[in-house]
Amino acid sequence: MKIEKALIIDEPWISKIMRGEKTWEMRSTSAKQRGWIGLVKKGSGHVVGVARMVGADGPLSDQKMLDNQDKHHIPPETFLSGKFARHRHAWMMSNAVRLHRPIPYTHKSGAVIWVSLDQPVSDALAADEAVKALA
Repeated sequence: MKIEKALIIDEPWISKIMRGEKTWEMRSTSAKQRGWIGLVKKGSGHVVGVARMVGADGPLSDQKMLDNQDKHHIPPETFLSGKFARHRHAWMMSNAVRLHRPIPYTHKSGAVIWVSLDQPVSDALAADEAVKALA
């Protein structure tokens, strides 16, 4: 499996995704990306997991946010109060796993949502036991 892009995600969300507790990453825009992606823990300089991006939906109403709280894990008082008001697009993921060992990557200036992974990082991802188990 070839993974060339990785999504930057902050804690506690990235850990919840890799444990399979959270399947929607909420963002302010929709996404066209589909397929296997790397998961980068914000500020770490490392790809720490992988997931399959399977779809996107939004912008979501308050009711749809409430009905799907188990998928995005944002507390109702947070989004109903206006915090995360822009984050109403669900980026849907499945099959997320934590890598056996984090893989360092080169973070290019200006990358805040997606990072492009170079060939050595893609190769290291493909060789990780957790990723091999998904293939």
